[in-house]
Amino acid sequence: MKKTLAFLSKIKKNNNTEWMKSHKDVYLEARKEFESLVQEVIVRLAQWDERFQYLEPKDCIFRFNRDIRFSDNKNPYKENFAAFFGVGGKKSYLPGYYVSISPKEIFVGGGIWHPETDKLIKVRRFIAKSGDELKKIVNDKKFKKTFGEISTEDTLKRVPRGFEADHPFAGFIKLKSFVASKEFSQKEALEKSFGQKIDKTLQILRPFNDFLTKALE
Repeated sequence: MKKTLAFLSKIKKNNNTEWMKSHKDVYLEARKEFESLVQEVIVRLAQWDERFQYLEPKDCIFRFNRDIRFSDNKNPYKENFAAFFGVGGKKSYLPGYYVSISPKEIFVGGGIWHPETDKLIKVRRFIAKSGDELKKIVNDKKFKKTFGEISTEDTLKRVPRGFEADHPFAGFIKLKSFVASKEFSQKEALEKSFGQKIDKTLQILRPFNDFLTKALE
């Protein structure tokens, strides 16, 4: 990820179309390096989940251009490269896996981020009935060692309508997103084994994603 991180460090200081036009070759080299990582992750994913075997990097990688129409931040480009590995690609409504690379933060994770209302209700109802299974997954030693806890950044203050306020799995039911992630250092990202480390991380996350998939299916 040497070229990727070097380019992203530069775009942070030169986030404008003029600079990008004159450094397009640097951008293309960095993107190619990131695409190679994404391809490696796809190949590894497909070895333990055949649903991912038809994915291609273009199906997973997010655009580098920002949508600035409704944003106060008018910088035309993002400051990270990111990809979502979902069944069918990055637009999948099913849970998947995520990789984000930037000089500031490198992390790998997955789950469902901000699902649509009908899907969110499905997940909450499934948790209400099968929360003991989710609790077992997130309390697993490998899961806790790798991810710590699932993110509680997106949480309602109160239990939503239709669920008991004192429900034993109220903490899970109040969540608006169901995600877990692990950070990596730049040193790790520069190692040849980075793709392998990502793969091992995602394998530990699989039971969590399988639970969410069951909730939606």
